[in-house]
Parts: sequence; structure tokens; C-alpha cells
Amino acid sequence: MQDVRIFTLTEVTKSIERTLSARYSSEFWVKAEMLKLNYYTYSGHAFPDLVEKDKDVVISQMRATIWASDFKRIQEKFSLAGVELTDGTTILFKASIKYNGFYGLSLRISDIDTSFTLGELEKERNASIEKLKEEKVFDLNKETILTNLPKRLAIISVETGKGYQDFINIINSHKEYGIFHKLFPSLLQGDGAINAIINNLEKIKEVKDFFDAVLIIRGGGGDIGMACYNNFELCKTIATFPIPVITGIGHSTNLTVSEMVSYHNGITPTDVADFIIKRFLQATENLEKMESMLKIKSEYRLQKEREQLNLMEKYINVLNPQSILDKGYSITYLNGKVLKSEKDIKKGDCLITKLAEGEIKSIVE
Repeated sequence: MQDVRIFTLTEVTKSIERTLSARYSSEFWVKAEMLKLNYYTYSGHAFPDLVEKDKDVVISQMRATIWASDFKRIQEKFSLAGVELTDGTTILFKASIKYNGFYGLSLRISDIDTSFTLGELEKERNASIEKLKEEKVFDLNKETILTNLPKRLAIISVETGKGYQDFINIINSHKEYGIFHKLFPSLLQGDGAINAIINNLEKIKEVKDFFDAVLIIRGGGGDIGMACYNNFELCKTIATFPIPVITGIGHSTNLTVSEMVSYHNGITPTDVADFIIKRFLQATENLEKMESMLKIKSEYRLQKEREQLNLMEKYINVLNPQSILDKGYSITYLNGKVLKSEKDIKKGDCLITKLAEGEIKSIVE
């Protein structure tokens, strides 16, 4: 071993560092899935876990670094685009290779292309729509029947979320309708939301006969924050759910597939609350109209019956013998019966002639 040169570990790592720095001296663009963002608020740095998959199998993975100054700038750019970085997003980023003897090999990300990320989200959205239509389940939930007065609501939301609180405030301001609501707490954003929402829907399905509808509600969010709502499995679960699913998941201008396949999309939790309450208000209005209509019909019928009675009374009065006598006529009776012909009388019969006032008794000679 006397002729063999022995290197220290530091010398080896320094050599690798120099070699890589010389070989990869410039930045380049890379496409990868950001499996996990790993953002640390106390430092402002992020250390994404990057992967490449082939049919859901990871074939490459690498760690990356986004320093605080770069991360802030990238976040501002995404914010202006109306989106946000989140786990599970496929990104196109500008990076350089960095090697450190202590931390190892990583990619330093200096920029991320927002338009590419939005394009990837749109591809997933369109793929889900196409597959749902191919399986003929796209419109199934819209074909379920929502009762006129949905009083038993299963709600998938975050208890502390503003959207949920807005919804509850509106519902509770109409206590006269006795609407029951049960919260099923759930993540509502990112990859974790997909399984969380599906699991809650499965729980609700077990007691579906107790509820009139399922509500999925949350406050507004960017397009990437809502990317989970384009996931095929989640959308299929909503589309094939046995009772109506009503969504109110944000102010997105581009409808997610979950919103498309739901029974009704209220856009925001407030809109969903209004949709529910309006059904009760309409029912109350219809009942009042019905009561008013019944009252009008009853009064009309009574009036008609009064008129009929008046006509009958006049007719009876016309037929009353006294009315005939009052006009100057008289009526002659034979043996208590009205005399109609002289042939009916014979000598000795006693006739009584009744006048308007008094009567005359006659003997036939």
C-alpha cells in the first residue's frame, strides 16, 4: 500500500464539487414532480423533494433547494398568476447543480415557470373529464333527487375555516326551518385533501339514508390550491355518490371537475347557504299563495251560493199562492182542493174562494 495514494473524505468531496462546478457551470430547465415542498417558515427556505414517475412508479428522485430570497420572488410570481405552490405539482424550473461535502448533491432552483404548471393542471382536468364521460358517470349525481326542503346536511369542511363559518352563520339565522347539519372535518387543499374528502364521503355513504345532501365547502383559493378537485378518483366518487353533492369551494373562474359533476355548484359557501335557504323561502311563499288562493276560492264559492239562494228565493216567491192573490186574483177550493174546472162541481157543493184578504164561502145551486 506504500505506492497507493490515499485521499481524505474531504479531498474526495472537494474534487467532486470542483468537477461538477466545472462541468455544470450554467443553469438549465428541468421538468419534475414536486412530491413535497418542505417549506420552513422560520428560515424562509424550501427544500423540495423532486421525483420523476413512469406509470406512477418513481424512476428518479433528487433533493432541491430554494433559498429564501428566490422563494419569496417565486411565490409572488405565482400569487400574481392566481395560483400557489403545493405538494404534488409538476413544475418546470430553472436550476443549477450544487454539491456540498456535508449536504451532498442537490439542485438549486432559482425560478419556476408558472404558465407550465397551469398547463399541467389543465391537462389533468381535461383527462378527468374525458375519462368520466367514457365511463358514463359524468352526470350521475345530477340525476339524484334533492328533497324540496333539505333539512339534514352532511358538511365536509374545516371547522375553523371562514367559508364554513359564513355558511353556518346564514343557516343559524333561520332557526325556524330546523335545519340539522353535521360536520365531517377534512383537509381541503393539496394532495392530502383527495384521500381526506374521499374517506369522508365513504363515511357518509354508510349513513346516507339519514342525510338529504352532502356539502363540500371551503373559502377561495388559487387554481393550484384547487388542483385536487380535478383528481379523477375524487371526481368519480362525487359523480357516483348516491345522494346530491353540493359544492361551494371557492371563487375560481375555471370550474374544477368536482364542481362540474356535483348536483349543484354554489361557487362559495355563502352561495350554497342561499341555495338551501331559498328552497325554504320558496316553500313558505308557495304555502302562503296556496292559503290565499283557497281563501279566494272559498269566498267566491260562498258568493255564488248566496246568489243561487237569492234566485231560488225569488223563484219560490213567484210560485207562492199569496203572491198571486196579492195581484188581484183569487183561488177557489172544493173540499180543500183547488178547483180547476166547473165540471168538477155539482149542486150543493160548498166552495171557498180565497182572496188576498179574507175568503168567501159559496153554495152551488
